[in-house]
Amino acid sequence: MDIDDAYTKVVGTFGRFQIIIYSLMSIYGLFLAPFNLIAYFVDSSPKDIKEFQKVNPQVNNDSSIVIEWNLENEAWLSDFIQALYFTGFLFGVTMFGQASDRYGRKKTMLVGFHLLFPICLGTSFSTSWQMFAFFRTANGFLGGGVTLVLFVYLQEIVGRKWWAVTGSLLNGLFALGIVVMVGIAYAVPPWRTMIQILVIPQVVPLISLWFLPESPRWLYSQGKLAEAESVLIKIAKRNGVNHPVLSLVKKPSEHKKSSFTVIDLFKNRTTLKRLLIMGYIWFVCSFVYYGLTLAAGDIGSNPYMNELLSGVVELPTMMFTAYILDRKWCGRKRGLVVALLTAGVCCFILMFYKEKNTLKMGVGLSGKMLIATAFNIIYIYSPELFPTVVRNAALGSQSMCARVGGILSAQMKTLVAINPLVAYLLFAITGITSGLLSFFLPETLGIKPPDSFADLDSQIKKNNSARITPNVPRMVMSNLRKKENNLEQAELLLASDEDDIF
Repeated sequence: MDIDDAYTKVVGTFGRFQIIIYSLMSIYGLFLAPFNLIAYFVDSSPKDIKEFQKVNPQVNNDSSIVIEWNLENEAWLSDFIQALYFTGFLFGVTMFGQASDRYGRKKTMLVGFHLLFPICLGTSFSTSWQMFAFFRTANGFLGGGVTLVLFVYLQEIVGRKWWAVTGSLLNGLFALGIVVMVGIAYAVPPWRTMIQILVIPQVVPLISLWFLPESPRWLYSQGKLAEAESVLIKIAKRNGVNHPVLSLVKKPSEHKKSSFTVIDLFKNRTTLKRLLIMGYIWFVCSFVYYGLTLAAGDIGSNPYMNELLSGVVELPTMMFTAYILDRKWCGRKRGLVVALLTAGVCCFILMFYKEKNTLKMGVGLSGKMLIATAFNIIYIYSPELFPTVVRNAALGSQSMCARVGGILSAQMKTLVAINPLVAYLLFAITGITSGLLSFFLPETLGIKPPDSFADLDSQIKKNNSARITPNVPRMVMSNLRKKENNLEQAELLLASDEDDIF
């Protein structure tokens, strides 16, 4: 049997042990997500602080690094530090993605998360903006890389039929993380204390990492069948399966090559096409998502409520996406096309609102909800487009494109304040063009994700033949009908001859 049959027939696609792993590791999603957006509070300008003070009297000078370190005349530093964070993110996703494909998911996560914890905590002890910028860059590098590996691991540890649900739940945790961040920022405005509160809960999954098994799918893709079988049997036993027995079938080797890199993605025409299209889509999702989130103050008068609602509106997309992605009338491709196109249209409409009002907030939150839906879909869709042997390398490359979008989005908060017409036009154009490009991607609903390049080529050939074979039955039926008509005519002739004889 192959790895999918092992999950379905023996191990269990989402048993109690997998739920425990998923729940413990989800703590990272909840408390690391705010580090992507803490600039909204931590890097607040004096003007922003006054807006916060209107709602929360506890806010004072220790709520922002800009005021604490007298950076009022260096307004560019806020955007610069946020851009450094996403620059670190950019390099992290690439390096960690390739490392996990080569050395395994568990080893990479152990190293990454143990380095990330002191970096996150050290951010709160910064004594200058230079020190703060260093920690933020390191935070982006480690956090961006290792959370991507975690996402892939949590998808690979469950059965394929749960990927849409588990992927949506993980992305939903990001939205919930925004809500948590706003609640902590309101209750504890000092930026140092806020960061420390976000770091401490990470101790739980950090300790749990040592007790996790390696990804069976990664072991299987590397040809380590005995180890993969051992891990699957352990998971099955902890899921309550009595005396589990399984035997994995060895897959044909990829020209005896044991490790692959991102370069291999460029050598295959199919993966190259998908990589380029998905790379642009990841760029757009990040650019529009973070741009709208960081500029949330432009759509309403209450800065806490603006950021809170921008997170809350994403929560319904978690359940909605999990529902539509497994429906034949929607699937991955159609859902992505619709989400990107409508998000672009919402951003286009925002161009015509000059004053903050309820309608502008409604349109802005709708755009945020739709781009969050698209972001949610690509996290589930992308892994299914690439073979297991290069899946993390592919996701790392695409996430790298997303970080370029994140770097540019750091400047959009300022651009929205200066010229909202240009800012929202950029969001609209990129959203609509990415939606149009999505038409060139294949649907993956109901199709086993390839483990190797040979599997991918086999899928392509099968799809190509499927486009031709639908005409064959029609031709066969036409010929059969002709033969049936001829037989009927022959029988009638024989019958008439018999009548003549008698």
